[in-house]
Amino acid sequence: MPSDDSAADDTIFLVGGYGHVGLEVARHLAPRYPGRVVLAGRDPERAREAAEGIGHDCRGRGLDVAEGLAPGGTSTVVMCLDSLDPSFASDCLANGIDYLDISADGRILGMIEGLHMTAKRNGSRGLIDVGLAPGLTNLLAKLVTDSADGPVESLDLFVLLGVGDSHGPAAIEWTLTRFDSEFEVIEAGRPRRVKAQREHLSADLPGDRKAAYGVRFDFPEQRSLARTLGVPTVSSWLATLPASAARSMRLAALTGAGELTRRPRSRAALMRLLGRGAVGSDECGVLVRATLADGRTTEASVISRDQSRLTGILTGLFAAEVIESRVEPGVRHSDQAIEPLGLLEALGGADPGAEIRLPSGATL
Repeated sequence: MPSDDSAADDTIFLVGGYGHVGLEVARHLAPRYPGRVVLAGRDPERAREAAEGIGHDCRGRGLDVAEGLAPGGTSTVVMCLDSLDPSFASDCLANGIDYLDISADGRILGMIEGLHMTAKRNGSRGLIDVGLAPGLTNLLAKLVTDSADGPVESLDLFVLLGVGDSHGPAAIEWTLTRFDSEFEVIEAGRPRRVKAQREHLSADLPGDRKAAYGVRFDFPEQRSLARTLGVPTVSSWLATLPASAARSMRLAALTGAGELTRRPRSRAALMRLLGRGAVGSDECGVLVRATLADGRTTEASVISRDQSRLTGILTGLFAAEVIESRVEPGVRHSDQAIEPLGLLEALGGADPGAEIRLPSGATL
C-alpha cells in the first residue's frame, strides 16, 4: 500500500528531482502545474532547497525508492534516476499512480514494460522512452516511418551531443559504462552482436553545419523500435559535435583506451574531467533517417542547445500527455502512445530556439 502523505491526490512526484535533469523537468512542469510538483529524494533538505529555487509552490520531500513503496496522495511519478529494482514502479502502477521513467538503461525499461498488465488492471499509465534518447528518437522514428510512401527497410538514429555542453554525473557514468561495450542490434529482423564505436556512419545536418560523424552506441530504443515499428534494421549512432571529437573517441576505443573507463581511479578522473565540460558547442539533438526498400531516404531532426535542458523540456511534455490523460492505461513506449507532430509542436512553443525539420509532406 502507498505510504501516508498529506499531499493532494493530484501531486506530481519527481523522484531524483534535484538532480541535473530532474531540476530541468521541474522547471518545465512547476509553472504549468503550480502547487502540484514535489521534488523527492533521499536528502529531504536538498529537495526542499531545490524546490524553493524552482518556485511556483514547488515542494521538497524525502523519499527512498529502495523501500519499494509508492508515495500516497499522488497521481503521477516521474522517475529521474536509475533503479534496477522494479518494486517501486510496480507499487505505483498497482495503486493507480501513473509512472514515467527517463532511464536509458534497457534492463530497467524492460522490467517496467513487464508491468503492463499490472498497470492495465489498475487503470494506471506507464510511459517509457520519454527523454532525448530514448524519447525524441522514438517520436522522430515513428514520424519518418509513418510519413514514408513505401516500406521502410532501415532506421538510423543519430544522437547529437556537443562537447561544450554540461552533463550531469549520471549521464557521464552511463556513457563511460557503454564506452566500448558489446550489445545487440537488429539487422534484417535478426539480432547481431556488435561493439560500441567499431562502426561509424555520417549524416548531413541542416543549415551550414558540418556533417555528423556517428559511432555505434548502446541506446536501448534501437531494439524496441524494431519491434514497435516493425522495421527490419534499426541502428543508433552517437555523434559527438564537432565530428573531430567523435573521431577521437572512436580512435581511443580502437586503441584500447576503453580499459581506462573500467579502472576505478582512471574512471573517477574521467568523471571529473568530463564533468567540467570542454570548449566548444553545446548544440544537441536528434536526426533520424529512414531508408526505404527502393533506396530512397527521408529524414527528420530536432537541434537545440543544452542537452539537460532539452531532456527536461521533452520529459515535461511527455509527462503532460500522461497527466492530462491522453495516454491509455498500461505500459507503453512513447512511440506507441504519443502523436509525434503534436508533441513537436508543443516543443516548438516550449523551446523557441529549437530547429525542427520534418519529413517532406509533414507540417506542424
